[in-house]
Amino acid sequence: MEPIKVTCPHCGSHECFTEVEQIPDGTVVDSSMCLECGYTTSTLNIEGSAMVQRIEEGTAELIKDLRWVDPKTNLVWYPVVLNFPSYGIIFPDGTNKESWGWRAAPAVEIPEEDKQKYPVPGQPGEFYARRVDMSQGQMFASENFYTACKFLGFIQ
Repeated sequence: MEPIKVTCPHCGSHECFTEVEQIPDGTVVDSSMCLECGYTTSTLNIEGSAMVQRIEEGTAELIKDLRWVDPKTNLVWYPVVLNFPSYGIIFPDGTNKESWGWRAAPAVEIPEEDKQKYPVPGQPGEFYARRVDMSQGQMFASENFYTACKFLGFIQ
């Protein structure tokens, strides 16, 4: 199914998209992501659920601190981490929920003579063609997720 545009319950923007998919166990899941605030959730992310517990066991303290629970649905929303090898990475970065923003770093071509430094795990003889270059990264204010996406070319 194609994603549908909805109003984001977190920030009120009209740049939020919801997609319905069936996961391997047959469960139908609605996943949402807002391109304005950068928050995401799914219908599996119910406050107090095993899914939320799993997410929070393996995530950074900042992301846990920034989580937001929708009072209407009891769904937990988190700031997203986007990592696409062809574009780069965007992630929340900061010291606490009062002092954070979006760090965006582009993917760059790896010169042929350097590719041996970047092996693909579990694939002998295979090497990455691109890598994230944090030195070319930029910081964006917490309310500028959309701008960070444009910086990397996720959004034209």
